[in-house]
Amino acid sequence: MSNLVLTGAIVIALVAATCQSLTAFGFALVMVPLLSLAWEVKPAVVTSTLLGTVILLPLTLEVREHVRPARAARLLAGSLLGIPAGVVLLDRIDPEALKVLVGAVVIVASLLLYTLPQVSWPEARGATSLVVGMISGMLRASTSMGGPPAVLYLLSTEREMEGFRATLLAFSLPASVVTVVALAVAGQVTGEIVRASAIALPAVAVGLILGRWMRAWIDEEVFRTVVLAVLILTSVAIIVSASGRLM
Repeated sequence: MSNLVLTGAIVIALVAATCQSLTAFGFALVMVPLLSLAWEVKPAVVTSTLLGTVILLPLTLEVREHVRPARAARLLAGSLLGIPAGVVLLDRIDPEALKVLVGAVVIVASLLLYTLPQVSWPEARGATSLVVGMISGMLRASTSMGGPPAVLYLLSTEREMEGFRATLLAFSLPASVVTVVALAVAGQVTGEIVRASAIALPAVAVGLILGRWMRAWIDEEVFRTVVLAVLILTSVAIIVSASGRLM
């Protein structure tokens, strides 16, 4: 592993954690596409999953009193069904094809998350939460980006922001822990990935603190718009590059 990769992991982890702390979403959306520019996409996905799991613990503890246990449990049950498929996909998919998948997920998720405040979504019921959880689990294990499907679902069921954020985090934490275990069993958690994650961990802690401080000084919508614009442009570049190698 080169010093460039380690430096990139530290800087990108700092930015990703700041974004997560400031806007309550976006760690994997920032971490994976940017880190895959300096490193191979598969270890970038697994590193993001490891660090993203760590960052969820303090955030979940902050909002534990507002969790909706039943909704979180249904999403988690579906996610447990989807994680094995995601692990298999990550193991077998061509790295360049995975880059295209990651780029596409980032673009779609960014556009949806940007337009959601202006959209009225119908309320989701019944088995929908299991299906959403399954899709989220598969995406979490294969791309480290399992949040967007759950965000879409919870925005249609949670009318209070505190309940939305708390339920999302309460579902994501155990789902991420199970994903890490599944990736480790599948042999995807290598020594290089553990090293990169350990070195970047202090930057994650700084990013959490920085994001909390920035809430009082920076307009959240402006910051979110800039971040999403950068992610979309980066993802387009990744897709174009990977598509050329696949042809």
